[in-house]
Amino acid sequence: MVAEYKLFQPSCGNKDVDDATWKNELKEKSSSLDALMKAGEKSREDLELFLEELIWATLRGELSAKRCSELLVETSLTASEGLQKLLADVLWMVSFVATESPASREMREDFSNLCIQLEQKEVLSKSVLAASLELESVPVSLCQVQLLRKKQNQAKTKARYTITRFNLLREHSEGYAKLLLLLDRLSSLEFEPPATAEQIAQSKEVLIEDIVRLIGFSNLCPNRIIAMTIDIYEQRLSESDPCPLAEPLVDLLRRFPRKRLTKVVVFQLLAHGPAPAAGKQEGKPVPQPVAPTRPSQFLAVASLVALGLVDLDVVWSYLDPSDASIQKTSSELTAKYEEELVNISKVDLGGTASKDTDAFNKAYQAFNQAGHQKFRFAAALVSVNDWRSAHKVLCHLSKLCKPALNHYIRTALCDLLKWIIQPLLRPSQQRLPHSGKPTLESTFSGMRRFGLRLGLGQEGGEQQVPACLKQVTEASQLLTQAKHVLDQLGYFMHTDVHLLASFWKVLGLTLRKPGNNNAVATSAAGAAQLEDGLVAVVYRNLLPAASLVPHNSYLSDLMWSVMSQLSVFQRFMIYSCWENMYGNFLLKFAYEKTKVSTKQVLKRVVANAERKDLIAQMAHFHLCKLCHSNPIPTIEIMMKDVEIGFNVNMIQPYVECTNKCPEMTADIMGFVLSRICARPVTEVRPFLNQGDATVSPWLTNIAEFAGRFYKKHSQTDLVGLLTIITKRINSEVPELNSKDSFGPKEYKGESLIRVVLENLLEYMGGYVSVRDLTADQLICLAGGPRLRTESVAYGKREDQSRKEKARKALFEAIVDLGLVQVLWHSLSAQRLHFLSEDFSEAHGGSAGLKLLGLLFDGNHDCFLKLTEFLAQSCNREKYMSLLPSFQDIFATFEPAMAFLVVRHGLLPFGRGKVPVPKAAAAVSDKTKNGQAGSAEETRTQEKLEQVIRLYQLQSFEDDGLAMQFYITFWRLSLQDIFMPTEGYERSIGQINAAQKQIETQRFKMERDRDYAHSREYKNLKKESARLKDFHDKLKEEQLQQKLNHEKVLARLETEKVGWFKKPGPSATACFVAEMLCPRVLTSYADALFCCRFVRLLIRLKTPGFQLLDFYNSWTVMLTQNIRCCSEREAQIFGVFLREMMAYVYNLRKNEKTYEAEMKDNPCFHRHYAKFEDKETIDKDVVEYAKYEDIKKGHAKWEGRIYKALRQNLDSEDWMEKRNALLLLSQSCEAFPVVAKYATLLLQCVESMRDKEEASDLKTLANSLTIKLKAGQNNWVDKTETSATAQSKAAAKDAKDKAAEKSSKEGKTEEVRKVSIGAKNPLAPSATKEPATTVKESADAKGSPEANGNGTGEKRTREDDKKVDGGSEARESKHHKDQKESKEAKGKDRDRAEPKASKEVKDTRSSEKDSKRSSERTREKDRDRAKSSSAPEKDENWKRSAGSSSVPAVSSVDERPEKRRRSERVDRHADRSSARNALVAPESSSHDHSSRRSQGTHASSGGQGGGGSSRHDGHRGRR
Repeated sequence: MVAEYKLFQPSCGNKDVDDATWKNELKEKSSSLDALMKAGEKSREDLELFLEELIWATLRGELSAKRCSELLVETSLTASEGLQKLLADVLWMVSFVATESPASREMREDFSNLCIQLEQKEVLSKSVLAASLELESVPVSLCQVQLLRKKQNQAKTKARYTITRFNLLREHSEGYAKLLLLLDRLSSLEFEPPATAEQIAQSKEVLIEDIVRLIGFSNLCPNRIIAMTIDIYEQRLSESDPCPLAEPLVDLLRRFPRKRLTKVVVFQLLAHGPAPAAGKQEGKPVPQPVAPTRPSQFLAVASLVALGLVDLDVVWSYLDPSDASIQKTSSELTAKYEEELVNISKVDLGGTASKDTDAFNKAYQAFNQAGHQKFRFAAALVSVNDWRSAHKVLCHLSKLCKPALNHYIRTALCDLLKWIIQPLLRPSQQRLPHSGKPTLESTFSGMRRFGLRLGLGQEGGEQQVPACLKQVTEASQLLTQAKHVLDQLGYFMHTDVHLLASFWKVLGLTLRKPGNNNAVATSAAGAAQLEDGLVAVVYRNLLPAASLVPHNSYLSDLMWSVMSQLSVFQRFMIYSCWENMYGNFLLKFAYEKTKVSTKQVLKRVVANAERKDLIAQMAHFHLCKLCHSNPIPTIEIMMKDVEIGFNVNMIQPYVECTNKCPEMTADIMGFVLSRICARPVTEVRPFLNQGDATVSPWLTNIAEFAGRFYKKHSQTDLVGLLTIITKRINSEVPELNSKDSFGPKEYKGESLIRVVLENLLEYMGGYVSVRDLTADQLICLAGGPRLRTESVAYGKREDQSRKEKARKALFEAIVDLGLVQVLWHSLSAQRLHFLSEDFSEAHGGSAGLKLLGLLFDGNHDCFLKLTEFLAQSCNREKYMSLLPSFQDIFATFEPAMAFLVVRHGLLPFGRGKVPVPKAAAAVSDKTKNGQAGSAEETRTQEKLEQVIRLYQLQSFEDDGLAMQFYITFWRLSLQDIFMPTEGYERSIGQINAAQKQIETQRFKMERDRDYAHSREYKNLKKESARLKDFHDKLKEEQLQQKLNHEKVLARLETEKVGWFKKPGPSATACFVAEMLCPRVLTSYADALFCCRFVRLLIRLKTPGFQLLDFYNSWTVMLTQNIRCCSEREAQIFGVFLREMMAYVYNLRKNEKTYEAEMKDNPCFHRHYAKFEDKETIDKDVVEYAKYEDIKKGHAKWEGRIYKALRQNLDSEDWMEKRNALLLLSQSCEAFPVVAKYATLLLQCVESMRDKEEASDLKTLANSLTIKLKAGQNNWVDKTETSATAQSKAAAKDAKDKAAEKSSKEGKTEEVRKVSIGAKNPLAPSATKEPATTVKESADAKGSPEANGNGTGEKRTREDDKKVDGGSEARESKHHKDQKESKEAKGKDRDRAEPKASKEVKDTRSSEKDSKRSSERTREKDRDRAKSSSAPEKDENWKRSAGSSSVPAVSSVDERPEKRRRSERVDRHADRSSARNALVAPESSSHDHSSRRSQGTHASSGGQGGGGSSRHDGHRGRR
C-alpha cells in the first residue's frame, strides 16, 4: 500500500507507532503541508492530492483519526475558509466510497470517526460538514439527518417560488407613473431637431439618474423596476434589428446587481404558479405550471446573458425539464427507432405485428415540436449570436440527446449558418431592377438578432470557442466560421433546403473563384482539390443531409455542379465516407427504406412492359427519384441483382432504368463498379472457376453491365474504373528475370478483369464481336467500319452521334491516362506467360488445355479489340503518336502482333507511290513505271527493314524471298486486297428496303391524318433521316474502299516481279512458314487475308509462285497446328481451310473454268521453270499443271488434312475433340468434299454423336452430322467398292505365301521412315534407270527443269506412252483398294513406334503380297468388263491418255505411295530430281517450321499425351 502514495507517506504502513516517532513525523509532514498551502493556486492540485492521500490513509487503517486531526490542526488550514472548503470537497469525494463499503461497514465507521475528530479539533465546523457532505454520509452525532433533509427541501422551495419584495404599503403609486414616463423617454431618446451623440449620451445619463432618485424617493420596489425595464427591453428588441433604442435600457440595468437581475429573470421565466400544497396525496400527480411561450422573452433573457448581466448557470438550473427527463425521452426515441429499423424490411405474413406501426414517427414528431424551456433558451442564445454560451448549453444537451432534432434549436442553427455565408453568396444572386439586395432571411418564424454581437466584450484571447460568430467575406474564412455551427447541427439541416442549396452554391463559387489557394488547390490534371476540412463538411454534413431530403432534382444538380469539379480521388473518397455515414441515426432508416423501395421497383422491371402497367412503364422515373437522394443504396441493390445473375437478359432493362438518372448517380455507379473491380479474389468470389476453366458468371455479368451502362452514360468519368482495371491486369504480369524458389504458382485470374475492358471496348467503342460469323459477315470484314458494323448489327440501330460520343469519351480516357502502351505490354507479357513452361507445370491437369485456351483466346481477343478500337477512334497521325518506337514494338511482341499494332499507323499502301515526271524518272534508279516512293514511304520502308533484319532469326532472303515482299505482305490488310462489293450492295439494299417500308408507314399515317402529335410518326421521321444519312456515308465509304483497292492493285502489279528472287521449294516453304503460318491464326480477317492474298498472287500471275507446291507446303505445315490450337484458333483455321479448299474445289468442278484460270498463268506451272527474264517465260520450256493434276492434288491434300483431324477426333481429351468439331463446322462447305474422306469423317462424327457423354460434344457432333449429310450431293470422286473387305480376306489366305518377300518389304518400310519427305503420288511410274552418281544427283536437284518422276531430265508425252502397260494396268486397277487399306491403317502407322519388330514387318509384308495376288485375279475381270463398254468411254479414255502426261486409267491417280516407293527403293538415295509441284515439301517444311515450332511434331503426331505436352506444342508453335 505504500507504493500507492505519492505525497503523503504513512510510517511504515503502521498506525501503532510510538509517540516520539509520531512527533518527528508530525513536524515533517505539517511543514510539507504548510508549504503546499502557501504555494497558492500553482500547487492546488498537489494540495488536494495530499489531503486525499491523508484521508485514505486514515480510512485504510494506516493512520488513526486522532493523529490525522492533530496533523491538520498543526497547519494553517484552520485559519483559511478556502482551505476548509477544499478539505470538505475532498471529504465529499471520499464519502462516496465510504458509504458504499462492504457489509462490515468498517470504512463507513472510520469515516464517521474521522468527521467527529475533525469537528472536535475545530478543523471543520458542523455547518461546513453538513453543507458539504451528502446526507447519507453525514455522521448522526453531528446533526439530525432527517431535520437536515427537511431544511434543505424548504430552502429549495423558497428559492424557487419566492422573490424578495418591498412592502407595498410604503410604495407611492404616483412614483410608478413617473417611472413609466422616464422609461419611455429612456427607450426612445427622440429629439426634434436631431441631437448629437454627445447630447444623447448626456440625456441618457440624466434619465438614468432620475430613475435611481425616483426609486429612493418613492420607495419603489427594485424588482418591479427591473421587471418593467426587461419588459420594455423585450419589446424594443423585437421591433427592429439592429436595436439601438434598447441600449439605454441596458445601461439602466447595469446599475442593478447581477444576482438580483438573475432572480428577477428566473421569476419571470417561471410560470408564477403557487407552490405545491403540503397535504396532497402522493399518488396523484402535481400539475406543473405552464411555461411561457413568447420567443421574445427568451430572446431578451439570452441577450442579457450575452451582455453578462444574468448568470447562465443559475438560470439554466431553474429551467424545465430536468436532464433525466430529457435523457429518458431520447432513450425512448432511440428504442422506437431501432424497432422501426427491424420492422421496415420484415414481411408480416401471420398478422402478429403490433398495431402501433407509427410509433417512431409520433415520438420523433413529439421530440421535434417539444417547446421545453431549455430548448427554447438554447435556441435564443443562438439567435442573439452568443456562441460561447450557446456552445456550452448545446454540448451539455448533446450528452443527453440530439439537440438538433428539436425544431427550435435546428432552425436557429440553420439561420445562423445562412447569415454567416450570406456575403459570399450575395454577389451571385440576381435581382430585379429597383429592388433591394436579396438576403438569406430566416426560413422560419423565429426572430434572429445575429448582428448585435453582444458577446464581443466577453471574448478571451486563448478561448477556442469564439464569443460570437462573424460573417465570412472570403473563401478562406468559410471553414473557420461555419465549422462551429456544422459541428452542432450535423446533418440535420435536411429540413432547410434553402440552406442546403445555398451552401452548395457557396462551395461552387469557391471552386470557380481564381486565386483561392487556401480552400482550393488545383491538381496536375486540372481538377480542383478541396481542403480536407471542406471535404469533411461535404461527406459529414451536406451529403447525409441530402439523403434525408425527399427527391429534389434541383439540389441533385447543384451537388453535381460542385462534385464534378473535383478529382476522381476526392470524389470517390467522399462517396466512400458518405456510405459509411449511413450507419447513423435516421440515415440508416433512409438507407433501408430506399433499399426496400428499389427492390419493389426492380421487381416490375421487364424488357417490354405493357402500357397499363404504370410502374413498369415508368420504372426509370421511380428509380430516378430514389437516386436523387440516396443513389448508393439504390445502386447496391441493382448491382447485387446483376452479380447474382438470376436472368442475364435483365441487364439491358436495368441499364434502361437508369436513363433519367442524374449525372451524379452515374458517377456514383462508376465508383461502385470500380470498387467491385478492386475487390480481391476470394474463394467466395473468384474470377476464374478452376474446376471447369471458365470465367465466373458474376464477373461476366458485371462486365456486360459496365459496358452497357457507360455506353448509355458516356459522359460518366472513366478514370477510376480504367485505372483499377489496368492495375489489376498489370499486377499479374510475370517478371521475366524473377525465379521463384517455391516453383510455379497457380494462376488466380487477377488479369481476367480484362473482360470489363473488353465489354467497354465492345459497347462504348462500337467494336461488336460475334462469336460465330456467317459467310456474309466474313466477307464484310474486308469493308470499312460502317459495313462491318452494319453486317453484325441487329435490331434497332442506335444514334450515330451518341455512338461517336461514347467512343470519343473512352478513347480520351485511355489516352489521357497513358494506358495504351501499358495495356499492350501487359497483355503481351501475359500472352507469353500462358505459353511458358511454368504455366504448363502449374496447370497440367485435365482442364489445363481448356484453361490455356480460355486465357490465351481471351487475352488475344482483348488485344485485338483494343488495337482495332484505337485505330477506329483516331486518325493515322494520332495513332502513330501513341505507338512506341518500332524497335520497342518488335522487341515486345511477336511478329504477327507487332505488325498488327504498327499496320494501322503506317501510310496506306495505295498512297505509298506518287507519280514522277518523265525527266525525273529517267534520272532516278528507284522509279518504276513512272512512280516513286514518297518521302514518308521511304522512311517507313527503311525503318521496317532495319527492325526486321534486327529481330529476324534467319534471313529469308537466302531462301529466295525478297525483303520487299515480306514487308508488303505484313503491311497489307484485308481491306487493301479485297473489295466486298456484294456486302456493300446487300447492306445498301437492306437500307433501301427499310426506307421504303418507313415511307409506306408515313404515307399511311398522313392519309389517316393521325400524325400531327403522334410519337410514332416523329420516330419514323427520325429513323428515315438516320437511314438516309447512313446510306450516303456507306456509299461514300464504298467509293473510298474501291479507290484504295485499285491503287493497291496498281502498285502490286508493278512490284510483283521482284518478290520471288529464287523460285523454288525453299522459297515457297519460307513463304508458308515465315508469313502465312504466323498470321493465319491471328484473327478471322487475317485468315481471310491469307486466302485472298494467295488468290491475289494467282490473279497477278506472280512469277515464281507455284500453286501446287504451295498447297503441298501449307497442308503439311499448317495442319500440324490443328492439335495444339485453342477454340478460337480452331474456328479461324476452319475458315482458312474452307476458303483455301473452296478455291481448289471450284477449279476442279469445271475443266473449262480451270483452263481459263490457268491460261498464261505462271502460278500453274507444274515445276519451277528456268528463265532469265521473269516477265517473259518460254512456253516451250515450261509445263502447266493439268486438270487431272488438280483433281489428284485435291484428293491428296484432303487426305493429309483428314489424317491430322482424325487424331483429334480419336483423342480422349475433351478439348481436342471439341476443336476438331468446331473446325469441321466452319469448313464443311469446302472440306471434306472427297467422298472417301467425307464418308470416314461422317462415320467418325456419327460415332461421337452416339457414344460421347459430354453434352456439348454430342450437340456439336449432331449439328455437324446434319451439315455433312446435307452436303453429300456436292461430294466428288464417288466410287463405291468393297475392296477394303476383300483385301482383308485375301490377306488372311495368302499369309503363308508372302514369307519370301518379307525382307524386301521390311527394307521398304525402313526407307519410308527415314525418308525426308513423301514422294508425289501423282508422279508417273517409270522403268528402272541406272543409278546416277552423287554429283549428278546434286546437280539435278538444283536444276529447275527437273520434275518428280525420278529422273533428272524432263519427260515428254512420247516417253509417257512407252510406260509398261502391264504395270500401268495393274496399278490403275488396284490403287483404290490399296489406298483405302492404307488410310484405314494411317492412324496406327503414324502412332507406331520408330523401331518396329521383325515380326510386325513380316506380318505387314505378307499381308501386302496377299493383297496383290488377289487383286491381280480381279484385274482380268475388270478389263473384260471395260472392253465391252460404250465407244464414248473409249474416246474419253484416249482423249484422257493423250492429253495428260500421266498414263491414267481413271480421272484420279490414287496409286499407293508405298507401292511406288518399293519399286524405286534401290535408286532412291542416288537419284537426283527437282521438286515436283505435287511432292510434299516435308524437308523444307521441317526447316522453316522449326524456327516457329519446336516439339510440334511430337505434340501433333503422338497419341493422347498429357496436358503438358499439348502445352508445349501450343507454346512451341508461337
